[in-house]
Amino acid sequence: MKVKAAVFQGVESVVVKDVPYPTLEPHGVIVKVKAAGICGSDVHGFQRGARQPMTMGHEFSGDVVEIGSEVTNVKAGDRVVAMSGKGCSECYWCKQGQFIRCSKLQMVGLAPGLPGAFAEYVHVPYFKIGQYAARMPSWLSYEEGATAEPISVALHGVQQSQPQKDETAVVIGLGIIGLSVVQILKSMGVKQIVAAGRREKRLKLAKEGGASVVVDAAKDDVVPVVDRLTNGKGADVVFEVAGSESTFQQALSMVHRGGRVDLIGLYGKPFSWSPSSIVGSDKSLLGCGLRWDVPGAMELLEARKVNAKPLVTHTFPLDKVKEAFDTQIKAPDAIKVVIKP
Repeated sequence: MKVKAAVFQGVESVVVKDVPYPTLEPHGVIVKVKAAGICGSDVHGFQRGARQPMTMGHEFSGDVVEIGSEVTNVKAGDRVVAMSGKGCSECYWCKQGQFIRCSKLQMVGLAPGLPGAFAEYVHVPYFKIGQYAARMPSWLSYEEGATAEPISVALHGVQQSQPQKDETAVVIGLGIIGLSVVQILKSMGVKQIVAAGRREKRLKLAKEGGASVVVDAAKDDVVPVVDRLTNGKGADVVFEVAGSESTFQQALSMVHRGGRVDLIGLYGKPFSWSPSSIVGSDKSLLGCGLRWDVPGAMELLEARKVNAKPLVTHTFPLDKVKEAFDTQIKAPDAIKVVIKP
């Protein structure tokens, strides 16, 4: 049986073609993809050229159509989301059921040999409801469901830093993850939330999502703004979601002594900095990029503590995948572009 999939073949080169139907493994399921979001890592793969012809896409929702022999608590027809990948099965983390921490982790849609969700069907090699997968309520759209994976990244970052209600939190970078962090902080009752980013639409959504103060990073430096708001104390916790050297340095400079900096953004290139700046000031750096809690993200969506509807700004059919990527990259109002096979 052949199915349609977007196959990326080089720098900004993609073609929709017939590919073999996925092969079911014992611990996996096959999902009929209903919606798949374009991630920053997908954009990088598109712009730089995949290592080999492959199908990307790892943020998705859909319907279960086939179930592996070792999979329980799910049935054909269930509407689901999943963090899709697999580890080595032999290391400490894999034996604890935490393959996301395996040093040999391979993600569907990112690793060669694990085709992703920009296709009619995708194979999820390790599927377990309540761990890396969750059911969707019938009233939640597939487009919103496809945001569970990036929301889980935001949730993990917030859980790592444990912000308190009386603290000042700063979010730098207002893509879907940063905007989700803002909404999660608001749902927790955090007193003062400062959101810094570019583009009018994103700043507006940050304000609507619960930010006390928004800063247009194209016009103003957020560091003195935070200094004024906190009477010189500095922020208690900073979520650095933009992933650049300049925003990293901003985060370190605006967090107070003893404060926490959550690094969620992916850094495209290395840069130099001195650890002395945190050793002498008792500041903590936390790496928080894991897609850890998809079920928790779904709970946030179900409870409307995160409203994903305004974060999905564009949708395209599978045969318009090139236009979808161009929109994600170039459209000033694009936040999350979703492909619907």
